[in-house]
Amino acid sequence: MATSKNERELVLQREIPFAGKLVWKAMTDPEHVNKWWGPDGFRNEDVTMDFRVGGAWTFVMVGPDGTRYPNRSVFKEITPPSRLVFDHGDGERIWFETTVTLEETATGTLITLRQLYPSMESRDEVVEKYGAIEGGKQHLAKLEAYIRENARALV
Repeated sequence: MATSKNERELVLQREIPFAGKLVWKAMTDPEHVNKWWGPDGFRNEDVTMDFRVGGAWTFVMVGPDGTRYPNRSVFKEITPPSRLVFDHGDGERIWFETTVTLEETATGTLITLRQLYPSMESRDEVVEKYGAIEGGKQHLAKLEAYIRENARALV
């Protein structure tokens, strides 16, 4: 049975009161992204980032309980300062394709994260097993807090 894109997609949005160029830098510069990336209580270790189309970003996300989650993303599209597309997985398989768009608004930037999964079942597994919706909300809140605290370093 074929599934539509909507059934396979998870979309998260957050508008933050900062210019798109600051958001872009915080999301794409290895000096910054690895200081806030991930849900509350998580940190990244063993990070490498080759920020170019075809380049890989690898890291181990360490949970509050010490559980280690290998991550590997491969950049497919980089269109500064408004669009980033990458395949995300664990080094053994691709879990989903992420598309990040940044849209300037009257009061800041609207960030849209779209995760496109191979099937509705795989999307539901990530939502239920890994708490992807709540984790995504925490992730975007951490981005906003990081920019607020580090705006000068991002200019």
